[in-house]
Amino acid sequence: MNEIDFYYPLFSSIAKVVDELHMMYAIGVPEKEWEDISHLHKLELSSAVRSTTFQFLLSRANILKQTQSVSADVIFALSELWTLQFSSYSSGKLHIPFVIWLRGDHREVRLMRRVSWLKRVIIDFLETRYLNRATFVIPNSLSMHEKLEKWGVSKDKITKPIHNCVDSTVFKPLNVERSNKFTVAYAGRIVPEKRVDKLLKIAEEMPNVNFIMAGGKSMDVTFPNNVQYLGKLPFREMPMFYNKADLLVLPSETEGFPSVILEAYACEKPVLVTPEAFPKELELFGTMAGIEEFGRKIRDLENSDLTDTGRKARNYVKTHFSWERFGLEIHNCLERATSTKKPRTS
Repeated sequence: MNEIDFYYPLFSSIAKVVDELHMMYAIGVPEKEWEDISHLHKLELSSAVRSTTFQFLLSRANILKQTQSVSADVIFALSELWTLQFSSYSSGKLHIPFVIWLRGDHREVRLMRRVSWLKRVIIDFLETRYLNRATFVIPNSLSMHEKLEKWGVSKDKITKPIHNCVDSTVFKPLNVERSNKFTVAYAGRIVPEKRVDKLLKIAEEMPNVNFIMAGGKSMDVTFPNNVQYLGKLPFREMPMFYNKADLLVLPSETEGFPSVILEAYACEKPVLVTPEAFPKELELFGTMAGIEEFGRKIRDLENSDLTDTGRKARNYVKTHFSWERFGLEIHNCLERATSTKKPRTS
């Protein structure tokens, strides 16, 4: 949970529709507001190794003692490999179902990060194995639904997609201090699969356009003079970030259902996205193009009136992507999973 504040709206929406929510986390420090929606449990993992997978394997007995103290009906988890391992192990030992919400294509990410082929084969195998042990796997987009079937996950375990959402009372138009130049924003991790290096080359060729970037940096890049890198911003500062821009760009080579698009829309900001970054079921307010066309498209949008497009984008997400809807849909899926619950054995 190193990005725990990012997930607060998600789990807050679930907390409103379940009787009791227990949060197990291994990394990060939750802010006090989490105590208002859940019972917090810090998992103590072995510090002998850096790998979270091996940390889990070395800590399984200790983790089981901690989870046994929680009288849970179902486990709900995100889709990183170690959380799949944790959920599968705890589910088997406690005789309760587990449900996974799949947020993105980790396989493509590993490929783009040049993980060795042997390691990818092993991890892909384990990933499919653990997903097939889940009661349900919830993809967050139609494209992820299709990929789950290709990976060999049983069709009867794959639910309909449940998409990310946005709080339009938090993400909204704001009066903020900003540049008088046309400003392009990028929000997300600085990692290979986001193709930030290519975006920076485009920015360097556009000295009269202002670029702002926010996100944790996990690769070496050089920022041109017209790019203001703000680092990893607290989630509560992101509405102000979007409002400093005229346009959000997302040049990623792979995505699930990007929250940054919904957040930008809610702030009345149109987007420029690659086809790989944009979910097919989402309505486009802005422009889609290959990354090689981003420079020209930014120039076109700079000379366009984006006000009406931004307003339509906000109305769209307010209507279709509320966290209340997300919480209810997740709750329905968890209830279905608990109907398969096996009695605990002594």
